Amino acid sequence: MKDTLDLFADPHELTLISGPCAVESEMQMRAILTGVNKPSLIRGGIFKMRTNKNSFQGLGDGGFDLIRKLQDEAPFHFVTEVTDPRQIELLLPITSVFQIGARNMYNYELLKAVAAFKKPVILKRAFSATISEWLGAAEYLADLGEKNIVLCERGVRSFDTKLRNLLDLGSVIYLKKTTPFKVFVDPSHSMGLTPYVIDAALAAVAAGADGLIVEVHPNPAQALSDGQQALSLEQFNDLVAKLQKLAPIFDKKLKV
Repeated sequence: MKDTLDLFADPHELTLISGPCAVESEMQMRAILTGVNKPSLIRGGIFKMRTNKNSFQGLGDGGFDLIRKLQDEAPFHFVTEVTDPRQIELLLPITSVFQIGARNMYNYELLKAVAAFKKPVILKRAFSATISEWLGAAEYLADLGEKNIVLCERGVRSFDTKLRNLLDLGSVIYLKKTTPFKVFVDPSHSMGLTPYVIDAALAAVAAGADGLIVEVHPNPAQALSDGQQALSLEQFNDLVAKLQKLAPIFDKKLKV
């Protein structure tokens, strides 16, 4: 595996991070790890921030033990959200890339704390954040160096109710032309409904995105969180096939 600090160094790689919204069980994670297109960077929430306190909040310590067990069998890079500075040292042994979710973009103390551990950080745009506010939050991660800060567009709130969020591909175009940062797009959270995720992912690549974060679940109908926006393993394979054809048009090589 690549060293953690070199994960996003190649400007010609189109990085695809995939996995479930939340780590739920060993069976779930093994299904993803043994799929036709086994991800080299797997996402999964261990600690989940949920709007509804009665929703699944993640496995917590049990999720850590599960990921460590699977990595001991066959190493893989793990991407997970950190929601509290007290979680960082617990997650450190299994995590290659920390994610700061939309709810925590303005949590500057958390940003400073995670930057101190010298792991790449994916910083998601807050629900109603301007691009300037988003870039201001990224300044708190400056000690990591530009190549280890990834900005992730996950859609912003709008007046429309047909989709979960408004996917702002204009932000991707702007950031790629005016900043040195890698820019990813999360089409799952942007669209909020599975039938639209693949098309949004392809549009993001055309807009200049360096990578995608996509929710994948072996059985979306039984997912404990965000199943309505997750791709099945078959749909994920379809996305990979399409990205393999699309990436070279934009001088990129897909990294699954």
